[in-house]
Amino acid sequence: MGRPFLYTFLEMSPAKPEAQQGSPPPAFLPPFCLTLPPISAIKGHSQRNNYCTLGVARDAGLFIKDNYYRGGPMVTLDNFKEVDPSFFVITSPEDTPAVKTLCTLDCLQDHGVIFIKNKKYYRKLLELFKNKAPSPRIGVVFQKSFFSEINIREEADLFQQVSFYATVASVDLAMSYFSKLFFDESNKMANDLVDGRKIGTAHVHPASSLAEDVFLGEGVTVAANVTIHSGCVILSHSRIGENTVLYPNVVIYRNVTIGRDCRIHANTTIGSDGYGYNYYRGEHLKVWHLGGVQIEDSVEIGSNTSIDQGTFSPTTIGRGTKIDNQVHLAHNCKIGKGVLITGQAGFGGSVTLGDYVAMGGCANFAPGVHVGDYAQIGGMAGVTSDVPEKAVYGGHPARPLSEWLRTVAAVRKFSLKDKGKRSDPQI
Repeated sequence: MGRPFLYTFLEMSPAKPEAQQGSPPPAFLPPFCLTLPPISAIKGHSQRNNYCTLGVARDAGLFIKDNYYRGGPMVTLDNFKEVDPSFFVITSPEDTPAVKTLCTLDCLQDHGVIFIKNKKYYRKLLELFKNKAPSPRIGVVFQKSFFSEINIREEADLFQQVSFYATVASVDLAMSYFSKLFFDESNKMANDLVDGRKIGTAHVHPASSLAEDVFLGEGVTVAANVTIHSGCVILSHSRIGENTVLYPNVVIYRNVTIGRDCRIHANTTIGSDGYGYNYYRGEHLKVWHLGGVQIEDSVEIGSNTSIDQGTFSPTTIGRGTKIDNQVHLAHNCKIGKGVLITGQAGFGGSVTLGDYVAMGGCANFAPGVHVGDYAQIGGMAGVTSDVPEKAVYGGHPARPLSEWLRTVAAVRKFSLKDKGKRSDPQI
């Protein structure tokens, strides 16, 4: 699983009081709910756009929705105990804390639960709660072995702010067990077997054009002047913004938001599960992904590309980014605005790209790396560590291009020198 980052490249504004012309009915556009204030970013990373958005933002056909379905699934602490007997509630100021979702440090949500397994994530949590702005009510689940190292008295203010805190034997296993609960509950609130237009829950603007065999799940919204070609499938509670085109056989999973003026080419899949598993007693236990995908305006995505949804917070793609054919973006990637991603590039989980990053074909990025604004990555580069802004990197592992070229020249010089010593000139 890629490490979470404490910032996002989403830029969203509160709902406007007047409905935009051509927008879906206001009932499907609840107002903007909450933002968390910026916090200090990880050393060496961008400090802008550190906001977590909750609820729905609306801007002329771009609908950014909550990570979970309207009303949200509700799971009790007793349910947690049933699936993980090691779950133990230490204190709960509220009699029956409502648990609506699992969340991450970069996107805290009211009635959510976060997991803390070591000092690194605990420090991030403390930093969040030291902010003077109101914080959402969340539950905190600690790794039992780590919790024994915490001095509760020193952090009394933190523990007074949470709705409950508890321990489990293994945070990794708890993520697998608890995420399955929320996935099952959300399934009860979605119908992807009957077209939403037949049951009156999907809404298509009359100015949009859909092929005869397009399928829309429950609660799907299609804004004005959208074109959806044959064979496309859009699963429950997804949103398609104005003037967007989906070419044949595009598949949009649940809880995906696509902005206006986007073009998604044939056979691309957006919102499939990320590759997250935890090994336990000879089995790979799935971490059920709930975060969805959020794509801003004027994004173009080539054919046969796969974009995974986030684990508990969304995978995001910034305004004006252009993605080539046969690209893979793993769960929780954060792509800035105006980024150029060329064919067969691959991204591990939680990779972040700043604005206007560009790369050559087949570039690959290890989980959790950050690439700064305006950086350039050479074709077939293997990026295994952070890249500063405006830097030019190449090679495998990727290094500053001038350094990499000197290395190649030195190796070639040594190779030719060694070849001259051999008796067989063909060797």
